[in-house]
Amino acid sequence: MHKRGEKSILVDGREFVTGRRTGIGRFLEGLLLAIGAYHPEWKLKVLLREGCELPRSLDGVESIHLGSSGELAFNRECSLLSKKADLFLSPYPKLPLSRLYCSTIHTVHDVFYLTHSTYRSNWLRTMVARWLLKRSVANASLTWFVSHASQQACEALVGPAEHPVVRYSPIEACFSPGASEQGEATSDYFLCVGNGMPHKNVEVLLKAIEGTALKLKCVGVSEQAEQRIIASCPDVRNQIQFLRGVGDAELIELYRDATALLLPSFEEGYGFPPLEAMACGTPAIVSDIPVLRESTGGKAIFCSPHDSEVWQQAMLRMQDPAEREARRQEALAWIPCRQGQAGWQDHLSDMATLMESN
Repeated sequence: MHKRGEKSILVDGREFVTGRRTGIGRFLEGLLLAIGAYHPEWKLKVLLREGCELPRSLDGVESIHLGSSGELAFNRECSLLSKKADLFLSPYPKLPLSRLYCSTIHTVHDVFYLTHSTYRSNWLRTMVARWLLKRSVANASLTWFVSHASQQACEALVGPAEHPVVRYSPIEACFSPGASEQGEATSDYFLCVGNGMPHKNVEVLLKAIEGTALKLKCVGVSEQAEQRIIASCPDVRNQIQFLRGVGDAELIELYRDATALLLPSFEEGYGFPPLEAMACGTPAIVSDIPVLRESTGGKAIFCSPHDSEVWQQAMLRMQDPAEREARRQEALAWIPCRQGQAGWQDHLSDMATLMESN
């Protein structure tokens, strides 16, 4: 029996893969930390499978290790545990197929895995993923969309969600400007942060720096993706550096020292890197797509993802100290409403409302 105010929350923690920190993992970690800070009376139970572990920041949170159990076994365990829970929380639209006996919230970050041609080569996998998405938005007690753009894209695919709400994901407070009051870039490189998958469109940046002295650092690109990207424009190999295994402290320094952050994606669900860079006092140059205009508040520089010359011109503009400082100040003015644990209050309010209605 629960103590007064105490609630039990089951969390699908399969995104906490050992040695790999994804955007969805960051989202879930931030939310769980906010729960611990504002609602210590809510008891979290994070479900993990083999190859997963809680981030160090969540050391005090209870975890339930289900070993190497398959999808069906994981579903059954979720169903059994939900009988004594007040809420089941999923960081993506993969609600268990087995019946859940408590309220449910899931999150739709993006749907490009169903819309981008590169990821639709396996028709069976695509069909199953679309069915899971449709089922989750129809059955969940609440669907969190990370942006209006992601909601519109989802509805175009599977129709309206039964209980939708847009909740922006705040970035962590550790992303902040350096000691320099003027925010001058201490290095001469541009920074791109992302996994390098086809929808990230890193190739356009290589074409943009071709024939110039511009330098590029890419964080998070896999070795396989690196080979594909370099093959698109091998002449710039000496102007680009790929960095893997970068921790938060190093990433923050890379943001602070960069001339600008570049995000040339064809599609995004939200886009954390521009906001993280802006919080560090570094301007962002991003694709001119609706979701990035929404998440950055229009405070970035926008370029067509198809036009390398426009990207080159924008990068050259950022080498002007006065232009860079003006963009830096715009970015820093926008960030407070998108940063820190206080930014999770609407999420926590949604959770409280659902659990109180049980």
